Amino acid sequence: MGGSADTVAVRPLDAAAVTSPRASAAGSGGNAWLRGAKLLAAILLLPACLGFTQGFSAHFLHLGAKVRVQMLGWPVEVQWLGWGILAFTIFAALLWRPLMPYLFAHELVHALATWLCLGRVSNLRVSATGGQVTTSKSNTFIRLAPYFIPLYTLLAAGIFLALDAWWRPLGDYRWILAGVLGFTLAYHVAYTVWSLRRDQPDLRPDGWLFSIVVIYLGNLAVIAAVLGLTLSGSARGCGEHVAGVAALGWEQSGLVYRELYAMLERWLQK
Repeated sequence: MGGSADTVAVRPLDAAAVTSPRASAAGSGGNAWLRGAKLLAAILLLPACLGFTQGFSAHFLHLGAKVRVQMLGWPVEVQWLGWGILAFTIFAALLWRPLMPYLFAHELVHALATWLCLGRVSNLRVSATGGQVTTSKSNTFIRLAPYFIPLYTLLAAGIFLALDAWWRPLGDYRWILAGVLGFTLAYHVAYTVWSLRRDQPDLRPDGWLFSIVVIYLGNLAVIAAVLGLTLSGSARGCGEHVAGVAALGWEQSGLVYRELYAMLERWLQK
């Protein structure tokens, strides 16, 4: 795309990432005030990370759920979700570490996010040392989307919901969906954590702390959606679970902010 293109690259290995001069300039953070504003936003959002984590726990591990688990055990679908996570762990540890499929999904999500933002994409490349995609624009969503959008998990969920809606009801086979979701979600989380431990060009423009906060909250929402779909087997049920987590997270975040404000008042009055 010539000089107007930005390059979004992942560098999972120690090899140098391929970036254009234009992309490097964009990655320097632009105006210092914008980077400062994002850093401040990240600091202010840290209590919200705690609040939404508490909301997630309160929604899925409420008293009724705990009583049910004590009396009847975990739901079959949750058990199969756990088996899927365990299967990926064994698969990656003993058989094969699927790096290339992860890099392909990572770069493809960059491309899909760019298209959603009405941008253009070219030069999508993946190799054993990293991946790269050239886009006509770049923003926070485009840069960070692969770190909280698990492509293979979305594909598995989409196929199940499409078959359930337009072929035949698949309620009796939700355990299969749960196992696949567990496997693919563990794949996404494991390689996301693995890649974030390296020097990722995607995180530089927005700042490390802001990027981590966005990635954490995004993954929390995705995991809530996966658990909701696992438990309900429907898009509507999934949405209801996500909405429940969001409502409780908002409530818990408010409590955290109020407690911090009260602590600050007490400290200033000393």
